[in-house]
Amino acid sequence: MPVTVRTTKSFIPNSYRYKTRRQDEEEGSFQKFSQYIPSRLLVKLGKVVLIVGITCLAVLLGQFVSNVLKSFAKISSDTETLTASKQFERPLRYAIKRRDQKVERLNSDRITKIRQQCTGSEKSEPKVLTSYQKKNLYSRIFVDHKHRFAYCSVPKAACTKWKQILLKSSEIPLYENEDIETIFPHWDHQFKRLSDLDTIKALQVLDQYYTFTFVRDPLVRLVSAWRDKFQHHSNENRSDYVSFHQQYGRAIIKKFRRSFTQEELDRGFPVTFTEYISYITSFKNVEEMNEHWIPATTICRPCHVTYNFVGKFENQKEESEYLINKLNLNNYVPDNFFRQVGNSSREEAKVLLGGVSEERKRILVKFYRDDAAFFGYDLNEFLRV
Repeated sequence: MPVTVRTTKSFIPNSYRYKTRRQDEEEGSFQKFSQYIPSRLLVKLGKVVLIVGITCLAVLLGQFVSNVLKSFAKISSDTETLTASKQFERPLRYAIKRRDQKVERLNSDRITKIRQQCTGSEKSEPKVLTSYQKKNLYSRIFVDHKHRFAYCSVPKAACTKWKQILLKSSEIPLYENEDIETIFPHWDHQFKRLSDLDTIKALQVLDQYYTFTFVRDPLVRLVSAWRDKFQHHSNENRSDYVSFHQQYGRAIIKKFRRSFTQEELDRGFPVTFTEYISYITSFKNVEEMNEHWIPATTICRPCHVTYNFVGKFENQKEESEYLINKLNLNNYVPDNFFRQVGNSSREEAKVLLGGVSEERKRILVKFYRDDAAFFGYDLNEFLRV
């Protein structure tokens, strides 16, 4: 019986046969194409491509390394700058922190002392203010609604500086472009006062705003008022001083000077310290006094207004800078706007008050004993009676 032999071709899949045929055709095409290109040219082309590739890679690598080095240099420079800045800022922040802690501690002691005096029996402060007393109090409290603070102004206790700040911080258009140092702040109609508000709004301000004042040794302040208002200085012919001389100087000269010329009386200036003290001690009621020598307790009524801060003129630089930072007023106030107070005014007060009669010393003690007790001053330093 004959044997049938199958060829292997019948066992090859069609897909494989198609793939093999396609590869053969591609190889044949390449071989046909390569016949027209010399082998040496192909080698050279390969070398060129390799060189170009290596060159591009080297350029890219060089740029990458350069950028990395620049980045490291910038980081190093920034780190050095930051380190130097931190080295400077650390002592500065520490100094500010220590100053703030000191001022807050002093203020806490003062507020505690005031509260103790208000509950004591020796004070002359009334338990309830009359409408007249309340009106006077509210007229002396200036308000900045934008920065939410209220300031009770005591003349001769850094009030000029704080009024200048108020006119700037309130952003009154008249002073927008004026240097704070050149602002004349004693035209009081420019300020917003507590007395401008109705009773409920005024009480809300006292309850919700940051309230503060600055005080001064009452007898040094008394002497300072005399020097400013009745002695020769560069501003003595300014209109507000002339008006003061005519209102107060004439009355003092007429009542307490034994002999005077008509010219002296018409001018009302200057006034001697003895005449001035005679005039001050002639009052029966301190509330009738001018604001420049009336006691600070009568102006700001610390038993009727709960002040958040009571600063002292004697330490005005440190304590004012603390407040400026706390109230966010740094943009309005230049550096060193407040200066440290020396002892010359205090020494002068000791000399002048040393020549006052014992009787008048006792009257001065009576007038200013509340200021001394409330704010921690010693009248015996000037008046030993």
